[in-house]
Amino acid sequence: MKNYITVLPENRVIEVARGEILLDVLAQNGIFLPAACAGKGTCGKCRVRLIRGEVTGVCPDANGCFLSCHAVIKGDLTIEIGAQEGMGLNTFDTTEMIGDTEGTGVILDIGTTTLAAASVDLATGAIVRRCSSLNPQGVCGADVLTRIKAYIEGRGELLQRLILEQTKELLLELGVTDIKELTIAANTTMLHLFLGVDPATIGVYPFTPVFTDEQCRSGGALGLPVGTVRLLPSVGAYIGSDITAGVLSVGMHRGTRTELFVDVGTNGEIVLSHRGRLYAASTAAGPALEGACIECGMGGIAGAIDHVALKSGRITISTVGSVSARGICGSGLIDLIALLLREGLIDETGAWDTEADSFAIQYLRGDRFYLTEEIYLSQADIRQFQLAKSAIAAGIGTLLSECDVTVNAVETLYLAGGIGYYMDIRNAAEVGLLPRALTEKTRSVGNTALAGARLCLLDARMREEIARIARGTTITELSFSDVFQDAYVENMMFS
Repeated sequence: MKNYITVLPENRVIEVARGEILLDVLAQNGIFLPAACAGKGTCGKCRVRLIRGEVTGVCPDANGCFLSCHAVIKGDLTIEIGAQEGMGLNTFDTTEMIGDTEGTGVILDIGTTTLAAASVDLATGAIVRRCSSLNPQGVCGADVLTRIKAYIEGRGELLQRLILEQTKELLLELGVTDIKELTIAANTTMLHLFLGVDPATIGVYPFTPVFTDEQCRSGGALGLPVGTVRLLPSVGAYIGSDITAGVLSVGMHRGTRTELFVDVGTNGEIVLSHRGRLYAASTAAGPALEGACIECGMGGIAGAIDHVALKSGRITISTVGSVSARGICGSGLIDLIALLLREGLIDETGAWDTEADSFAIQYLRGDRFYLTEEIYLSQADIRQFQLAKSAIAAGIGTLLSECDVTVNAVETLYLAGGIGYYMDIRNAAEVGLLPRALTEKTRSVGNTALAGARLCLLDARMREEIARIARGTTITELSFSDVFQDAYVENMMFS
């Protein structure tokens, strides 16, 4: 007997079999709910609302909501899910370049949370169209380690299929045919999953990828409607081609200036250029800044609170897409915690100060600060944020220390990626995420992975340069650094 799931608000109908897990069925049919915990039932991100029907394995709450990762299908269902439109950053500076061939190419940045792509005129170098989406692999976990674990547990074929199918969707959205080349920048784990290569050795010491050099495949071999697929080279397990492309795009590998490049995300990748040499480190910030382990957190999709401010004696919020608030994303989280620190509602340890002299204390109920009736920041959320910001701040400080560079000697800090593009730099410094001394020297540079991929797509000499960047960058392993461990503990506090 056939059973069907009706998914609202799209009113889409899916044929299913009894006994299947709802989250898996939705993913197999192109509906990707976030599952930061990889389906263990602990993150609460895959929640849907039951309209009609029955499931086992979970008990819907008073509003009919339940976790789809533990819901076993018993028969016909009607469920409602929230909008999941992707908002991957596809904004970047485009230096004027003229290509040496005719036709169209595509550049793709595969992030852990989102994907961003653009079509490029190979003759003029012009960007023709841009698009973005969520990374559907989020159903297998929020960060690279959970996805590596999912691969080891037998979900490797699913992980590759999800990313290849989403790539095809983006190519269709770009509306181009006869694509000569697809040039890809991504972290090292995403590159392995794209090719279906086992990433297990990335997750265990000595953290050795199967490959770090440039990889080329025919589009046909991967089932993609393109001529050539080119994966740009990485430095190591946790310094991928998204970072080498970023370094290439800002030009910090040239000359002798002292500059920092920081990409804030699930991993905080940091590159220092000093006396003509490149040094890099990666720190596991965790998914807090992507919203994954924040109770009301979410990625930068429609309805995410992206900015919080105090105006005329009241707290104001803005959301992605200017629609009703559904949660809070990384840039909004930074703003909110900075505001609470200024108002004295959070002390230097990160604990609530219930005796603070602030009008905003009216929004504090128990251990939760409410921005709306349903969206709040909890004490546990603050702790998760402290872990993330401390990891990034300690990573920056340690890399500078290991290279005997003072923070005041840094001439420019390039802040890359979506969180970096949208965050308020002063608030980021106030909460201790970035060094205060670099506030005026910080430049948000957008999606430098795409910017660097465009350079490599248009000019073979740029591909030679990025290969030299990958080979010539020295990695500092923070997990073995006493300096990092001490700095990590110290930066947990709010100064």
